[in-house]
Amino acid sequence: PGEKLLLDRNCHKSVHHGVVLSGAKPVYLDSSVNKAYGVFGPVPKRTILKAIADHPDAQLLVLTSCTYDGLRYDLKPIIEAAHARNIKVLIDEAWFSHARFHPDLRPTALESGADYVTQSAHKTLSAFSQAAFIHVNDPGFKEHLFRENFNMHTSTSPMYSMIASLDVSRKQAVMEGYKLLTRTLMLATELREQINSTGAFRVLELDDLLPDEVKGDHIQLDPTKITVDISSCGMTVDELQQELFSRFNITIEKSTFNTITLLLTIGTTRSKCSRLYDALMRIAREKRAPRRLYRTPDLPPFTELVYLPRDAYYCGGELVPLLDENDQPNKQLIGRICNDQVVPYPPGIPVLVPGQLITDNIVEYLIRYLRVQNKVELHGVVYQGYFPSIRVLSQAEEKKIARLRESTPARKAA
Repeated sequence: PGEKLLLDRNCHKSVHHGVVLSGAKPVYLDSSVNKAYGVFGPVPKRTILKAIADHPDAQLLVLTSCTYDGLRYDLKPIIEAAHARNIKVLIDEAWFSHARFHPDLRPTALESGADYVTQSAHKTLSAFSQAAFIHVNDPGFKEHLFRENFNMHTSTSPMYSMIASLDVSRKQAVMEGYKLLTRTLMLATELREQINSTGAFRVLELDDLLPDEVKGDHIQLDPTKITVDISSCGMTVDELQQELFSRFNITIEKSTFNTITLLLTIGTTRSKCSRLYDALMRIAREKRAPRRLYRTPDLPPFTELVYLPRDAYYCGGELVPLLDENDQPNKQLIGRICNDQVVPYPPGIPVLVPGQLITDNIVEYLIRYLRVQNKVELHGVVYQGYFPSIRVLSQAEEKKIARLRESTPARKAA
């Protein structure tokens, strides 16, 4: 508790939950963003290196590689810089567990020197849903402490079939991974060409996806993730997804206001790719008139973290509406401290974390987001009837945390 970690703001929400549970003090690093497509990329290399230099007392650096859209870091120089300051590195490879088994996708995070790597084997390998790996490459790893903490957060009656599926998926990847991935990469290349041939849809290449601030960072693209610009098809992204689902029984992996992202895995067949291409070609031939696409509001800058996330989260708090009685931004929220994580999907990046200062920009962003997006998930927003509200610290709770802070040095001295 209280130890500092450097954290990609765009990391999975489970990492933010881990910050709350551990009592760590996070230093958030802002991801790069391609505003033309609403795609969030890696944290700029210079930002990471500056954070490492500015916070030599940090214990851990957490990054996501590759991202949901397939963008991955040139990890080795970043990891070497962290290790030079005795900072451990944890890489979230949730969407990249297949990379070890094909030379075109390497090096992996472990091969680049990461101390810890997490992989969602159920996403891109053949393990059951929820099954995942934790890889350890840290010479100072304390196994007994890890097992004790693991036991605190898992069932005493584990699902052995899920555990077995990890072993089976590992064996399959070792024995057949290269062959399966060679086929998958070939299908991805063919599908890219087919989508581009429709005229109404265009596959975004690496240079299209990269935000300007990371174009010199040697970022690479996982070819199994295909991001498609839909702005010329004459439909909104919600309409397109509904059309693909209702007419063709096709579900899209991810979307922004003007793109869809397709995910190919070792289980993807040629017939599935053909069915998708046929569906997109049929839609393209209908030649709908261009539609105006409403951009998702730009994410507001991260504000001051006034209290540790753990301290703020475990307070009861009070619900305060985003809108006042005149349907305007509620000024009572400005200057208050958030209790919860508030995360819009898309893009899936926290606007607020527990302990963070709420500003007028943040309140206005949340209101604009709710009004512009028809179908949204806004985690952390609670509805009181029809009124969206967020949980904030009460004045009494803020005073209580302040008193505890002041008394902590005295308790340690005693």
